[in-house]
Amino acid sequence: MLGRATDLATDADGAQALGAEIGLLVRHYRKKAGISGVDLAAAAGISQPFLSQLESGQSSVAIATLYRIACALRVHPGDLLPAPGPGMVEVVRAEESPRVDLSERMGVAKALLSSRAGARITGLWDHTVEAGDHLPDWISADGEHALYVLEGTLTLAFKGHPDVVLDSGDAAFYSGRMPHRWHSTESARLILIVAEA
Repeated sequence: MLGRATDLATDADGAQALGAEIGLLVRHYRKKAGISGVDLAAAAGISQPFLSQLESGQSSVAIATLYRIACALRVHPGDLLPAPGPGMVEVVRAEESPRVDLSERMGVAKALLSSRAGARITGLWDHTVEAGDHLPDWISADGEHALYVLEGTLTLAFKGHPDVVLDSGDAAFYSGRMPHRWHSTESARLILIVAEA
């Protein structure tokens, strides 16, 4: 029971730290755009006191509200989310990714959005992996990597870290400098995007 209480406290601390980082990014982009807090709050459909609490790290924000703030600031929603630090792997599960309308017209297709604040893309690789295919050696490369599984299941391994199992629709973001390799017990198709660090 004590362990569970500690986990909950850690989760709360993590959420508070994330809220504080988001608040700093909102304030940064608001100042950069030369917009007052009152004007941004009005444009995003939120109260000015809430915006003030968000920017000072005293409040968290729902994803829908974050999108409205990003729209009002004319930035990508991922720009308001902190990027993972060195040695971290960021995984976005399919069920956590919003389905976004491709147009405001009725009856249009939706896309599954896996996003984060990014850098300049230097390569995009479309991989088809047969059952049993693997990278036997640890590899590393410059830049940030984004790996998205279109079909099947892939196990992504990082030296000194637990393996990450990615199913169809899952995405992982990580530094290419982290020694890594992968394998699959079934056929899979994946997209690897490499961006400048």
